[in-house]
Amino acid sequence: MGHHAETKCLDCGYTFWESYGGGFTFHLLRCDQCGDSKQIAFDELGELHLQYLKGLDGCYCVATLEYDEYVRKHAPVTSITEEEYHRGISDFAGPCECGGRYTVDGLPRCPKCKSTRLEEGMVGPMYD
Repeated sequence: MGHHAETKCLDCGYTFWESYGGGFTFHLLRCDQCGDSKQIAFDELGELHLQYLKGLDGCYCVATLEYDEYVRKHAPVTSITEEEYHRGISDFAGPCECGGRYTVDGLPRCPKCKSTRLEEGMVGPMYD
């Protein structure tokens, strides 16, 4: 489960609201160059997500426990590693307009100066 938080850049002092973390049914990717974010729902990933679930020892998350178990037991797909899955998600997302690459582990960046030196402040609404 992700959340929004008031965030302050430690380099330029700019304050803004940022989203942190994906949800129960989607990934939040970030550009590795500019920090732009993009959400990708698991169902958009199709077989790629099923292959990842198939290779897990347990469920991906409690909210999708029954579905994850069903996929692990019955989906006619070959399992893949987390590394292969993350690479596949980045490929699916395509390049960012700035020329960077969307990644699952991309860091949030200040929209003003692009620094990754950020401090989370007041936490706002949670999201799925």
